[in-house]
Formats: sequence, structure tokens, C-alpha cells
Amino acid sequence: MEIDVRGLSCPEPVLMVMDAMDENPGAQLTVRSDAAHTRDNIVKLAQNEGRSVTVTENGRNYVIQIE
Repeated sequence: MEIDVRGLSCPEPVLMVMDAMDENPGAQLTVRSDAAHTRDNIVKLAQNEGRSVTVTENGRNYVIQIE
């Protein structure tokens, strides 16, 4: 499942990812972000939920893989 949170302000991106994790437990999520603070908040959320996280930087965007 892919979630695009580029251009959105916190806390909306975090809430969207939280909802996706609740609705799709155990599913791999790909989150696209364009803000470092949003990236950090999503990584923290996923780790607090016991999920593994990988982040790649693609130009000015971040791709966050949550497993």
C-alpha cells in the first residue's frame, strides 16, 4: 500500500499512516514525504508500533518503507 503525504502538514501525515497501519495490520506500507520532520515523525510512529523502517532519500523526497 502506498501513501503520499507530500505537501501535507503535521499531524495529518502521521494520522494517515496510523490509520493505514490500523486498517492493514502487518501490511507493508510505502510512504512518500517531502519534509524531514514528517519523515522523522512517521519513522518514530512505526518504530513505536514495533515495525521495521527503511528510509531512502530521492532528491527532495523521502520514501519510507514500513514492514
